[in-house]
Amino acid sequence: MILCPICLHEFDWSEDELYERTPAGRYQPLSLANVTGARREDLLRAAHVRCPAPVADPGLEHHLPYTYVRHGRPLVIGLVGGPETGKTHLLASMIGAIEQGGLRPYGLTTDAVDIERHAQYVDSYVNPLVVEREALSRTAHRSTAEPVDALLVNDGQHTTAVAFFDIAGEQLRSTAHEATRFVPALGGLLFVIDAATRSARLGDDSFRAVLDRLPKIGGRLDVPAVIAVTKSDAVRFQDPVDTWLYGDPDRLDPADVLKESRDVYAFLHRRGAHAWLSPYDKCRKCTLHFVSATGGAAADGRFPRGVRPRRVLAPLISLFAMTGVLRGYPEVGT
Repeated sequence: MILCPICLHEFDWSEDELYERTPAGRYQPLSLANVTGARREDLLRAAHVRCPAPVADPGLEHHLPYTYVRHGRPLVIGLVGGPETGKTHLLASMIGAIEQGGLRPYGLTTDAVDIERHAQYVDSYVNPLVVEREALSRTAHRSTAEPVDALLVNDGQHTTAVAFFDIAGEQLRSTAHEATRFVPALGGLLFVIDAATRSARLGDDSFRAVLDRLPKIGGRLDVPAVIAVTKSDAVRFQDPVDTWLYGDPDRLDPADVLKESRDVYAFLHRRGAHAWLSPYDKCRKCTLHFVSATGGAAADGRFPRGVRPRRVLAPLISLFAMTGVLRGYPEVGT
């Protein structure tokens, strides 16, 4: 059974009912009768499965890539944070680091779930940020829930489809909004906090919207979470930020993850940002990390000294370990 992240309909699927996307963006039935070998695999690589959930509006009919559903239940990761925390820059830097082989030291390789849409994401976000040094615009409001990108992550034996959702914080406040329907399907949470945050008595509305919406057992969530303190370059000379921000690990050490989580927690607590630590209190597994998506602040919409991401993959690696995408680390986050 596959849980559709767009409408939350759970369904079985069959290779007998596949669709192909036309150059105009429409979907039409795809027949693979009498198609074999390399040609069949090539067509399957671009094929889609129609979600069978009934919809009142034909315009809300949706399709999922065949590669998204063929490897079992996908991992849906939601980036959660306010409009100025840097979620968009962080995800673009993450994907850029992955494109440059950043997961290879951990024994992981990746492919695009949807080759065309992944290329669009790289062209629209990764290249403008990393190559052209341009500051990205804030997350746009969407009428429906769709992942901004999705990857197939392989550890040499198993493949997992991983979808990333980056939804504007204002939309997360509404449980009725179509663009937030994905929330109950989340299998991993990436909370983003601006390092400059001080005395946030009530915390972030988007944090509360997600944490209050997900079901709890014994008062706590079973969905693993990471807290990424982004823009940490702005406080890079402060202890203990300087201890972690310029480390360059090439393996996952659970003891180091625990130490960094302790230091991030203390850093936020000292700054009075107690409410921003709510994911740590409400999730059974949670790690905390100092990161910088760009290495410095933008000036007039550009990064004149270039973009120098720091530790942007650390939260993702930790989340992979807690969700089983990266196996052998059950103690991470506990």
